[in-house]
Amino acid sequence: MKAAFAPLVLLRALLVAIGLTPFVPALAAHFAPLRAVAGALDAWFAFQCERDPARMLGFGSVCARCLGLYVGLGLGALVARPRWGWPRLELALGAAVVLLLADVASEALDLRGPSASLRLVTGLLFGYVAGATVVVRLRSRT
Repeated sequence: MKAAFAPLVLLRALLVAIGLTPFVPALAAHFAPLRAVAGALDAWFAFQCERDPARMLGFGSVCARCLGLYVGLGLGALVARPRWGWPRLELALGAAVVLLLADVASEALDLRGPSASLRLVTGLLFGYVAGATVVVRLRSRT
């Protein structure tokens, strides 16, 4: 393994692990070694996510949008496709941000009711593009 390749592998592994964290508190009930980490993660999720039951999917420790962000980040880092150059990735990331903000604004302005599935999709889209962008950009520098 080349020395420049090692940070890329470590970063991808870290982002994939972060993508799985919303599932750790639920798994901790069945897997004792995770219990110590589960409490800290649950405290973090309580801080960063509203956890409104109307916006949750029934699994994971966060709302649908946050679940999408976490899982999308991990998937984007794992798959890292498409392998576009920076201008295209920047546009894709910008489009994902616009869609995410449109979702947030339309719900906040009462233009529509809460939709866990839409929150999941916009979170997944942004998380995936962000994870892929980080990996592709780091790969282009090695």
